[in-house]
Amino acid sequence: MTQADIEAESIALAFGAAVRRLRQEAGLSLNELARRAGVDPAYIHRIESRGAQRPPLPRRAVVLAIAAAFGCSQAQTDQLLALAGHTPAALLELGGWDQTLALVARLLADRTLSGPAKAEFREMVRLLARRWARPEPTLE
Repeated sequence: MTQADIEAESIALAFGAAVRRLRQEAGLSLNELARRAGVDPAYIHRIESRGAQRPPLPRRAVVLAIAAAFGCSQAQTDQLLALAGHTPAALLELGGWDQTLALVARLLADRTLSGPAKAEFREMVRLLARRWARPEPTLE
């Protein structure tokens, strides 16, 4: 298994776990979620699966349909999109490259920066964002 395969599998696991958790929290069956999202129940089962039967990550339209079936907020929908390997709508709305976001991403991806330093940086960004943004619930 290549490094790319391992990364794709970990992304799929995270997306599947988020869908399973949201479905269980909403008290929905696989069939009901599938009906609301307009997909086959077996497809939802494979998304949530931890085994080798997992399908490739779903297309953007399917992720949006699943988010709508849950009644997700825009922030929650963006998180599901990111977990499925798609660009969140919030980033698409920027209309192009944003140097500040690129710097933040580069810093958080820097393997030489310690975990506590990254946590401190994230908290500083949260504090600054609270100054101007409305808080939204997250999938965490």
